[in-house]
Amino acid sequence: MSASASTTSVRTATIDTCVVEPRPGETILAAARRSGVEIPTLCFKDGLEPEGGCRVCLVEIEGGRPQAACHTPLAPGMVVRTQSKRLDRLRHDVLSLMVGARPEGAFAPGDAGSRFETLLARYHVNGAGIAATGNGSTTAHLAVDDSHPIMRFDRDRCIACRLCLNACEQVQGQFVYGIEGRGAKARLIFGPNEQFADSGCVACGACVAVCPTGAITDRDRIDHRLATAQRDSVCGYCGVGCRVRIGSADEVVVRVDGVPDAAVNRGHLCVKGRYAHAFHHSADRLATPLLRDGDGFRSATWTEAIAYTAQRLTEIRDGHGPDALAVLTSSRSTNEAAYLLQKMFRSVVGTNNTDCCARICHSSTAMGLALATGTGAATASYDDIDEATCIVVAGANPTEAHPVVGARLKQAALRGAKLIVIDPRRIELAEYADVSLQLWPGTNVPLFNAMAKVLLDENLFDRAYLGERCEGLGELSTFLETLRLADLAAVCRVPEESIRAAARTIATSGPPLLVSGLGLSEQTQGVAAVMAYTNLGMLTGAIGRRGAGMLPLRGQNNVQGNADMGSQPNALTGYLRLDDGDVRDRLMALWGAVPSREPGLTIPEMFESAAAGTLRALWIQGEDVAQSDPHHELVMQALDRVEFLVVQELFMTGTAERADVVFPAASVFEQEGTFTNGERRVQHVVPVVPAPGEARPDWEVVRDVANAMGATWSYGSPSDVMDEIAQAAPSLFGGISYDRLGDDGIQWPCPTPDHPGTRTVHANGFVRGRGLLTAVDYIPSLDRLDEQHPFLLITGRILEHYNVGTMTRRTPAAKIVPADVLEMHPEDAGRLGIDDGAPVRLASHYGTIVVPARRSRRMLPGTVFLSFHFPETETNVLVGPHRDPRSNCPDYKVVAVGLAPA
Repeated sequence: MSASASTTSVRTATIDTCVVEPRPGETILAAARRSGVEIPTLCFKDGLEPEGGCRVCLVEIEGGRPQAACHTPLAPGMVVRTQSKRLDRLRHDVLSLMVGARPEGAFAPGDAGSRFETLLARYHVNGAGIAATGNGSTTAHLAVDDSHPIMRFDRDRCIACRLCLNACEQVQGQFVYGIEGRGAKARLIFGPNEQFADSGCVACGACVAVCPTGAITDRDRIDHRLATAQRDSVCGYCGVGCRVRIGSADEVVVRVDGVPDAAVNRGHLCVKGRYAHAFHHSADRLATPLLRDGDGFRSATWTEAIAYTAQRLTEIRDGHGPDALAVLTSSRSTNEAAYLLQKMFRSVVGTNNTDCCARICHSSTAMGLALATGTGAATASYDDIDEATCIVVAGANPTEAHPVVGARLKQAALRGAKLIVIDPRRIELAEYADVSLQLWPGTNVPLFNAMAKVLLDENLFDRAYLGERCEGLGELSTFLETLRLADLAAVCRVPEESIRAAARTIATSGPPLLVSGLGLSEQTQGVAAVMAYTNLGMLTGAIGRRGAGMLPLRGQNNVQGNADMGSQPNALTGYLRLDDGDVRDRLMALWGAVPSREPGLTIPEMFESAAAGTLRALWIQGEDVAQSDPHHELVMQALDRVEFLVVQELFMTGTAERADVVFPAASVFEQEGTFTNGERRVQHVVPVVPAPGEARPDWEVVRDVANAMGATWSYGSPSDVMDEIAQAAPSLFGGISYDRLGDDGIQWPCPTPDHPGTRTVHANGFVRGRGLLTAVDYIPSLDRLDEQHPFLLITGRILEHYNVGTMTRRTPAAKIVPADVLEMHPEDAGRLGIDDGAPVRLASHYGTIVVPARRSRRMLPGTVFLSFHFPETETNVLVGPHRDPRSNCPDYKVVAVGLAPA
């Protein structure tokens, strides 16, 4: 026995000079890294299954042959050497063979190159290497494939290490890549054709992030200069809230990567988060305040613009009363900006006419959850996806609208979690599902009632959970006894056996994690659908448990936070009641004034009031309502008739064109603040580059206008605003401050400075006391089919673009998808004589547009789908005034239309 071995305890191992206690299942490589010992790797990446193919991580184990450290378990008593002349020689030869299989000159060894080229320099391998058939490479050079607008493939540099393949499969779940051939003839393939652009790549960039040679890269890394500075911040697109590492040079964002250990996304990003950043330096960014001058605008100083705005708002308030003014705060801006703007209208103007885009997306979700549980936000967190044994996805298309969460859902299904998908379209997740229920649009309520009926009829519900924590079971049972499963199935157009299979799955494989999206909320029965869906969560004992619960996916980057801050007419910051005396006393001390106890106007009501001439002033922060909102004719009438319109924006949108004052806004890359994601996580946003020209952060502008109207606000930074938010709503935010946010933020509720935040809401009982099971009857959608309108239109997002496209249309995403396209079933298209790409005249009860068509078997016959990302499409011209009677959320998902070749 060697001296080194004799000093090693039977419970420990030795790696070089480090004594290590092995952990269960731990590899030599993992233990070495934990101990600060470096072992070179090439085909290994943290978070991926070890490949073990490159042999660069070979180590010597006393008494045995060299082994690959990446997949060899470390055992007690082992003595491992990671560096020796023998290992240097082996690594040199392995690397030489790799280089020799590629064309000469494909690599330039050196520390300034790729990870592979750094290893070549370290082990003294020249650019020729050792060919499989002799000395030096004889492989012919191949053309670089730059067919994709974002991705780029240089086959000369590909060593077939399989890292891209593993990342694509194990992170994104996309299965784009394969390996053809063996040994020196092995080559990477992607799909049936040779062009990258023809593959199934979704441009998430996971392969780029792991490629060790630079064979797979992107135009951010080829066409742009290297970053000279970088900071970690938060993505400004969807409500997932991915942490991003932003690289900049010469005051321009040149690269965005995922933060490797981020709690939300673990280094992964989507095509928007990683690549859609060029909008911030677009030539048409607003850079100076603008004042209306006849039919156009003139530039103004900030002093003039702020003074004029304050003057006009004061005149209208004093002349017509505070309720003649209203505000829409932005879900693209920060919590601090939203808080101050709603505070200004409540305490300086004196009105509760404050709302945000949550009204037209998830207001039904918030109301339904609040009525049933006491809190209108997610009860679960994204980490619950990884722990779930059963997942239901209803009315959501996460792989396109929330791609990083969508990738985690795919991985959960691949890992063995049962997956049930409920959607009128056969979305991508349906391909991974154990049960797919492709229901008729607008029939969520009867479908959920049918599933609940099966749970009760077959005694598959959690009786103990309901007895301890819920109420309303008797009423729900009595109601469901009056319904026939066959009738419910007929309404939904879903087979009875499929409904039974779904119900049995959530009962026997759960408790389930119940994911939802706008397909539940944006309907005339939005609140009812959410409450019926929540019934399933209670019947199966899911709410308040790890790996289960309710997880609505929020649309915009800060739509959760925007509502949290009080940007709704019926509640104050932290969802506090307008008529709560203690709350009013606290806010009086903080604000100096409080508004009426009566709720204000919702967004649809604001537009009705403006069109009628009652609402005279409107401030719109970061929303292009001219493109995004329904009942387009009414919205345009309102914008044109309102006496004074203020808009804060990045670009001259259709809404901004009608403004009297346009304030140029700082983007997500240019301001500090916080965003709150869909799992209630408050995260720190930091500036990376300066805003263009004189553009300013939204919160600063609001502060200055309020002071010009007579307030004495002294906020010097967004941190000061967050400190006040904690005082305004201590039960949710009392323990949140910038000093505590750290890298991954804090999930509310966080009531005290020593509270860690809350991953699972209702863990110790429902906020409302007992969870409420509700009997909800089905009411058909108001937009009915008729002879002239025999199809149902569903509107929504696609992967490559975001909302009205203000940002993504100014990035390479516009090259991938340059227009909105109408998806329709091939049978319908054939019957009407409509070919792929042909223009289609689409007419609803409210308007007519012309769009190109695409045949798609994702659609049910009789249904069509259209996104709304391009202003020239005018999708929302088709959407009428119908909305949920309780939440006032519009119905974007069930629109009766007729179509014909244009």
